[in-house]
Amino acid sequence: MSYRAIVFDLGGVLLDCEDAHANAVRRVVAQLRLHIEADALRQIRGGAYEDFFDRTLSLPENSGCHARPTQAAMQAYDYYYEEVRRSARLFPGAVEVLEAARSMFASVAIATSSEWRLVDVALRYFGLGGFFDGIISGDHITQKKPAPEAFLVAAWLLGVKPKDMIVVEDSTYGIRGARLAKAHVVGIATNNDPQVLRTAGAHEVVGSHRQLVDLLSELLAAGQVPLPGR
Repeated sequence: MSYRAIVFDLGGVLLDCEDAHANAVRRVVAQLRLHIEADALRQIRGGAYEDFFDRTLSLPENSGCHARPTQAAMQAYDYYYEEVRRSARLFPGAVEVLEAARSMFASVAIATSSEWRLVDVALRYFGLGGFFDGIISGDHITQKKPAPEAFLVAAWLLGVKPKDMIVVEDSTYGIRGARLAKAHVVGIATNNDPQVLRTAGAHEVVGSHRQLVDLLSELLAAGQVPLPGR
């Protein structure tokens, strides 16, 4: 197998914004005085707020709340954007991973379910704009992860087949979507237990960005990553 492109999720893979997710949802939950399921905040990782609030508002304990899931989700996205600008940071080693990817692969892209304004933060505030040949955000797709659409669009944009693409994901939603797209999936355990990522379907799992660079270097040495131009 030869991999000609690599595609990264943004939040949880390059950008550490886990606290921003939880804080945004907490603010809406507090405003609406909602009951949430145990471990519910961990379940939103990599998924859409619309799905979270659809489940939460359907609980019998929340029958007195007349808010719509889409309205609650829109407010959470607004709060999330505020939280990201205030507290998000790049993961240690994220830039080194991108530098390695840029030197090894013909094409490098982002595929995220997040809105373009989160991508804009990463590009402008963290100086990542020069690393990518294509960027797919939630504004470019109709179905968010775990649907495969973001990865299929990324493959089309980069001019490769999904099976010739490596996808790096931190969440079960993203891994499931990438597998449905038939891409080769590497899970990075920034926010999830490695076994959770394996169970979700990741072909390989790494524990850090340093390990991810090592894995990509191994693929290159094995001839599974043709150098750009070859």
